[in-house]
Amino acid sequence: MTGCKASIRFTMTNGEWKVIHFNPTHNHELAKPEERSFLRSNRKIIDAQLDVIKTFKEAGVRTISAYSYLVEEVGGFENVGFIKRDCYNVVNKQKLINVEAGDAQSLVNHFKQNQAEDPMFFYAIQVDQENRMTNFFWRYGRSRIDYNCFGDVICFDTTYRTNKYNMICAPFVGLNHHWKNVLFGCAFLLDETTFSFTWLFETFLESMGNQKPKTIFTDQCQAMKNAIRVVFPDTCHRLCLWHISKNAAENLPRHYEIPKFKSRFNKILYNCEIESEFESSWDALLRDYNLVGNK
Repeated sequence: MTGCKASIRFTMTNGEWKVIHFNPTHNHELAKPEERSFLRSNRKIIDAQLDVIKTFKEAGVRTISAYSYLVEEVGGFENVGFIKRDCYNVVNKQKLINVEAGDAQSLVNHFKQNQAEDPMFFYAIQVDQENRMTNFFWRYGRSRIDYNCFGDVICFDTTYRTNKYNMICAPFVGLNHHWKNVLFGCAFLLDETTFSFTWLFETFLESMGNQKPKTIFTDQCQAMKNAIRVVFPDTCHRLCLWHISKNAAENLPRHYEIPKFKSRFNKILYNCEIESEFESSWDALLRDYNLVGNK
């Protein structure tokens, strides 16, 4: 965040809108014309596109294939009007509308049974305006004890999805004194928005007696980053090495298939012990493979 003060404010007087404040000065570069369609304020899935997505999903076609089809239809990503994550989010919202009441009640009953057997068991459920279940989180009593001992560093992962409703499985994981994974808690989320992540992090914090972690490792996600900034402002936020390697293979496939490049990349990622060593090795890699300025 740049702390930009550019803003405009309105007020309504006698049924008329009036500008009461306007500061046009930005402290950063503005989005280029080809980038403006990706700004959140400009992104929208219109009804015709939603109908196509629904048709694809009903036919058993993957969400990414529906998105790729729409992109191809309009001649490119810059013309489709929304990004891939928006497509996944709208699919998840449509699926949750059809969550069977029996499944939701069974989940609540399961949570209540666990709470009766374990007084330290914690769970929370978020519902929408129509009282439909959207997000839920739980942790066991043992998880609270483990967090008190090993909660300085946590890893938050949203890689996996459930089968039936395609909800996002989001575990909070740590490492104990035996170098074994410990589960601090888990959630199922409707979507990957700042609103959902903020609710989840606040709920997690409440379940752990407001004891904040010193460091949190996550995937690269702007919505997640926004929520961490709000709920964990003093926590050190870092990206998971596994996700960095995975993203490198997806975004630099031509280079990542070169054994020497991959070897140097992984050596820089895993073996550099000090900042200056990492920066010099990284700069040399970019120069050697003509990647300086590559985004």
